[in-house]
Order: sequence, then structure tokens, then C-alpha cells
Amino acid sequence: MRRRSFNRTLLPILAILLGGSVVVPETARAQESDEIIERIVVRNRKYSVWNTVEIAPTLGVSLVNRMTQQLNLQLGVGFNFSEEWGLDVRGGWTFGDLTSVGKTAQQHRQSQLAVELVDEFQDLWRLKWHAMLMPRWSPIYGKLNLLTEIPVHFQAYLTAGGGLAGLEAESVVYCQAGGADSCDGFVVEERQSFLVAAGLGFRFFVAQGLGLRIELMDVMYPDERRTGFDMRAARAEPAGTPPGEGTVTASGLTNVLFLNVGATVNF
Repeated sequence: MRRRSFNRTLLPILAILLGGSVVVPETARAQESDEIIERIVVRNRKYSVWNTVEIAPTLGVSLVNRMTQQLNLQLGVGFNFSEEWGLDVRGGWTFGDLTSVGKTAQQHRQSQLAVELVDEFQDLWRLKWHAMLMPRWSPIYGKLNLLTEIPVHFQAYLTAGGGLAGLEAESVVYCQAGGADSCDGFVVEERQSFLVAAGLGFRFFVAQGLGLRIELMDVMYPDERRTGFDMRAARAEPAGTPPGEGTVTASGLTNVLFLNVGATVNF
């Protein structure tokens, strides 16, 4: 009688264990299947850019502004040789001005006419236009889940290159007044120079052939300034004439960091 009671108690336990041995492997296989599908989707790139022409208009603002601030309108036209490698030609116009610090420096300097020889400030040159050739490497393709049912595929890239730029600078010190007591205008000069740039960015795909682009772009070009000029002699010059005082000397590199935001279209 005891043996029969023991066997009857054991039967439900064996049934539960048997059922669990069937359900658990099926659940594990289902989860593993979902993970495999997800890896395949990411690896096989739901959105492809291979062998496509790419157009990317962007709007950029300069960060870490000291003496100047800049707003950059840029258009990039490129070709994607593969999923990872591409080549962009970029060009655009830049609008800039002195910051509040630069304008304050203008006002302060004009109250110091007793100082005979002065030097211009550094990093006053700002972009006016630019054209660059930029190879691009996109080693990372992935997916973000902003919400449970809204996956966003993205591609991270690195780019670097260089080109030619038109530069403009408004002086903070050199004022021409034609001998008058008041300043008619600070000297504005223009020149052309080479520039180099490097950046890190992301493309977020909205649909096949359409996406959003966000990037940080570091642009560098040679800086120069006028040194050792007489403020009184400069003020005696008629406004708008080529400046004749001081010596133009090289003063390193001007470094401008842009945050660029725009669209990308592939076809």
C-alpha cells in the first residue's frame, strides 16, 4: 500500500517535469531564432547605399565661439563605392560676425589711442566660402530601438580631407577715419587659403534612399594678423583704402568646430 501511494504522488511531478522539458527548449529556440533574425537584418543592411549617388544639404553652426561666430550652409555631392567607402565633394557659403566679446574689444581698443604700436587679435579670420574633397569611411551599421516598435537604422562614419576657402576678417583694432575723431569703419580684409577638415557623423535612415545626417566637423586654416602698427596713423587713412600700417605675420591655425545637421538622399 505504501509503494502504490508513493507512485501516485510521483506521477504529477513527473508530468510537470516532462512538460517543462518540452516547453523550455521551444521558448529558448524561439528567442534564439529572434536573435538570429535580428543579426541577419543588421548584417545584411535593411537600407543600402552601395553604388548610389548621395546629395546632402546641411546647416551648421560654429561651437566654442570666441572672437567670431559662423553659420555654414553646405551642399555635399558624393558617390558610395561600397557600403563602407564613399567620396564627397562639399561646398558652401558661410555667414559670420564678431561675437559680443569681439565687439567689446573694438570699443575698448578705440579708447586707447595713446598707445603707439599695437597688435591685431588672433583668430579673426572666418570662412566666407569653401570647397572640399572628403573621402568617407562608414565602418559601423546598427539599429536603435527608440520605442519597442520603432527601430531606427543608422550608419556611423569618419571623414577627412581638404580644399580651398575664401576668408574674411573684420579688424578689432585697425580703424580708418580719414583724420576725423570718430571711426568711420574697421578694416575688413579678404584672402584665399587652403583648409583641412575632419569629422565624425551619423546617418539615420528614414526610408530607402532617405535619411538624416548629424555630424561634428573640425575645420582648420592658417591664421595671420597685423602687428606693430600705429593706431593714430591708421586712423589718418581714408575709410575703405588698403591698410598700410603694420606687418602681416602668420599666427598658427584657426580652428573652428561646426555642428552640421541636414538630410541625405541616395539614388
